[in-house]
Amino acid sequence: MTHPTIAKPARSHNLRNWLGGLRRRVMRHGDVHVTTDVMNDANPQRYLDPAALARFGLSPLVARLVVEGFISGLHKSPFHGFSVEFADHREYVPGDDLKFLDWCLFARTDHYYIKRYEEETNVRCHVLLDRSMSMAFGTGGALTKWDYACFLTTCLAYLMIKQQDAVGLTLVGAKPGIQVPPRCRGSHLTQLMSVMVQNPPSGKTDLASSLRAVMRNLKRRSLVVIISDLIDDPEQTLKAIRMIGSHKHDVVVFHVLDEAELNFSFEGSTLFRDLETGEEMEVDPVAIRAGYLEHVKELTELYRKRLTEVGIEYQPIDTKKPYDHALWAYLQLRQGLRK
Repeated sequence: MTHPTIAKPARSHNLRNWLGGLRRRVMRHGDVHVTTDVMNDANPQRYLDPAALARFGLSPLVARLVVEGFISGLHKSPFHGFSVEFADHREYVPGDDLKFLDWCLFARTDHYYIKRYEEETNVRCHVLLDRSMSMAFGTGGALTKWDYACFLTTCLAYLMIKQQDAVGLTLVGAKPGIQVPPRCRGSHLTQLMSVMVQNPPSGKTDLASSLRAVMRNLKRRSLVVIISDLIDDPEQTLKAIRMIGSHKHDVVVFHVLDEAELNFSFEGSTLFRDLETGEEMEVDPVAIRAGYLEHVKELTELYRKRLTEVGIEYQPIDTKKPYDHALWAYLQLRQGLRK
């Protein structure tokens, strides 16, 4: 997939106005230097850089920046114009909404025509976000797995609402927490973010029990997005996720891991503490690195094999990587729901 250099609204003057307003609003609340970096860098991946965006804090404005920058890269993809499909034209009559006028056709014919669209079936999306204490882990700065997951949730929710999909949020961990029913309106994004900000990670993990409890409340076929580090009994977790898929729900799993969990790049004698139990253990990372990395590889392959074989999308996510892989996975799955 290729990306252009910047998000591209329909007209150039709209682009200038939008970017100018965005700069002013973000600079009032964020780091001016970071804003300049993100807004002016020619590389579109800067729109998706977790480390830079985390310095703004959770914001609908920044979520829009990420999603619009990402969507602009879809101009040659099957997802171009994915909100509604163009159907045909009809002649303009007084009272019609002027935003649907086809100005290109007017330039050719000197007559006013309205573009008509074919509404697509909306999708109900449920985001199941793991808030167990292990999600509070993070290295290389202030960005934790929870921070990354919250921002990913916000970006996905913005994209879903832009797609005219209803999106809801359930916090899971030792048991299901707060549940926000699916809605499809702009103000709903603020409510979702408030729930995440007010409910930081805590407690132990019992992901399997939480997922089974949530599944009992899913009355209609839905798109279920699970965002978790999956630090729990793999067999029980897999059984619960596969059960959701067996009830005709479409499921995508984002397995969020910190770079240190993937590479185990610790040096010297290191004291490790379990964030959920408080148990501590001092080990020599060099002595166990090879075995640890082999275990992580086997675990991710287990999840990949056991989920994809039943049609569940599985995406391992490194918190140092941009958000585009996750957004792309959602669009691919949603595209399949229309067929």
